[in-house]
Parts: sequence; C-alpha cells; structure tokens
Amino acid sequence: MAEQRRRELAASARLAVETERWFFLDCLLAVIGFVGWVAGTAATAALGAREAGLTLALGTASTQTLALLAGGVVAWIVLPALAATLRLRSRVTNVSGNVESHYRFDAPGTLLWPSGVVLTLSLAAAIASPIAWPAYAVAFVAGAHLLARTAAFSYRVFSFSRPGLVHAASFLTFSVYATAGVVQLGAVAGAGAMVRDAMAILGVPTALFGVVDLGPVSVPALLTVGAVTPAVLVGAYLVCQSLAAAYVRWSEPTVDRGSLRAGQRNPFGQVAASTAGGRATATSQTRSSTTDSGEARSVPVHIQTTRVYDPDNEVADPAGIDTAHGGPVGQRCRTCNATFSPETEVRFCPNCGQRLDDG
Repeated sequence: MAEQRRRELAASARLAVETERWFFLDCLLAVIGFVGWVAGTAATAALGAREAGLTLALGTASTQTLALLAGGVVAWIVLPALAATLRLRSRVTNVSGNVESHYRFDAPGTLLWPSGVVLTLSLAAAIASPIAWPAYAVAFVAGAHLLARTAAFSYRVFSFSRPGLVHAASFLTFSVYATAGVVQLGAVAGAGAMVRDAMAILGVPTALFGVVDLGPVSVPALLTVGAVTPAVLVGAYLVCQSLAAAYVRWSEPTVDRGSLRAGQRNPFGQVAASTAGGRATATSQTRSSTTDSGEARSVPVHIQTTRVYDPDNEVADPAGIDTAHGGPVGQRCRTCNATFSPETEVRFCPNCGQRLDDG
C-alpha cells in the first residue's frame, strides 16, 4: 500500500510536467490577454468619451459614475473570471478524456499535493523575501493549478462529488485575481488614485490597497488575499468532502453503477466483486489499450494494472486437464483493460465502473 501510494504521488507530480503543459500555456495566454483586454478597452473608452465630449472622472455616486463602474466591473472582472472558469472546466473534463484516464488515481487526494506544496512554499517565500512579486506570481499560478486538480478530484471521488462548487470557487478566485490585476495595472498606468476612488464608491475596504502586518513583516493585502483565496476555498470543500466520505464509509450505501459518471470512483467496487462469487487478482503488466479503430492509446503509469476476475471454485476438465484459465476471455473492459472469465456474469467493471456491453 505504501509503495502504491508513493507511485501515485510521483505520477501526480509527473502529470503536471508531462501532460498538463496546456495549463501553463493557458496561464501565459491569460495574462497577456487580460493585460491587452484591459488596456484596449480603457483606451477605447477614453477615446469614445473624448469624441463625445464626456468625462470619465469619478465624482460622487451619480448615475453616470455608477454606470461607468458597472461597465468596468463587468468588462474587467466578471467576464475574464467567467472565461477563465469555463476554460478551466473544459480543459480538465474534456481534453483527451482527462478524468477518465489521466486523473484516474486510486487515491484521488494525491492529485492535490503538488500544487498545494508549491502554493505553501511560494506564500512562505513571499512573506520572507524582500522582493515578493515573483513569489506572488508563482502563488497565483499554483492556486489556479490547485483549482484545476480539485475540479478533477471532485469528478473522481464518490462522496460529495460536486464539481459545480469547485467551478464556483474557481470563478470567485479568478474574480479576485482580476481585481488584483486591475489594481496593479492602474498603478503602472498612473491611475492608482482613480482605482482607489472607484473601489471606495463600490464599498471595497481601502485597507486592501495597503499592507498588512504579519508579525515582523508586512505584506501587500490584496495580493495576499488573492494568493490564499484558492487555498481557503479548496480547504473548505475538502473538509465537507471528508465528512461526507466518512459517513459513506460508515453507511456503505448501495451504489447504482449506472448513476456513476465516466471516471467517477466506486469505493465499493471490490465489495461488489466479492458478492459476485469471485476474487479480483492484480497482475502488473505495462500495456497499451486498443481503441475501436485499432489505434493504440498510451495508458498512464498509475493505471497500468490489469485486474483479472477469477471464479473462486475452479472447475477441472473431466479428462484431467485444468481448464480454469485455458478458456477464452468472456469480456474485457475497454477503459482499464480488466478481463473477466466466461463463467462470470458482470455487467459493470468492478474496477472502474465502466459498462461492459458498451463495446
């Protein structure tokens, strides 16, 4: 068990380097796109106001001021956060069957440790280092990666599988990221006072634009809030999920395999295999699964274990030749390559929950 856990921890780390390169590319494109979007829309608004003889100065909470602020919030915070959330959801769940293949770990919690460790170390570096912005940049990326892994985790687990909550947490986190980005861009463009006035009119505490003392050191409040937001939200979800998992382990409910989504873990799969009158034996062999079109698809290391289902009572041939393992294979799971003997009547794979008569 300990060796299996170490292999999954190593596979989780390799996954970020070998398979999730799309994430880091998307982060780079998101930063470039956000800066270009804010700068372009701000320049367009300023040019349009000058042509129309209007002013963009923020005074009291007038109708014009509130309309400008509403447009800015929607354009610079809500829309980027929504786009990032939808992009993350699509990437995690749809590309290359990630949940069904790349994120299929026996212990889904191992998905979370790489980004969690990086986020913790980067926050510590941001507090201790005299030049904090590189550490904050790493913390923001690690926080987004933690949300991506938590989304996969929420699809994979059986108890309290609520991906919608994780997507809502992603939207909230990206909204905080966008707010921090607007404030930083305003400071770079020399419009810091205008941004602070806008936040004051919206009722945002002005303390967010200062620093907060953490013992002997002072850290920028808004950047720190942005860095810890994903950790707090993911931590709250994991607490709820752990409580729900404890209750499920205690109650052991009947699981309708047809209700499980593709890639969702069935914690009672081994129990179901035992009640079917057989035992599951694991034989480690590195192989590639074959799709219906005949093309080979690589199987990740952490799922390269084929579970062969054997009946408890092996029947010998009347002639004296043992044919318990010599007969043809009755069925094979196209997802995890588990094979089942012809004497076993199984409609769903006890290893992954895949329906066996789907091909």
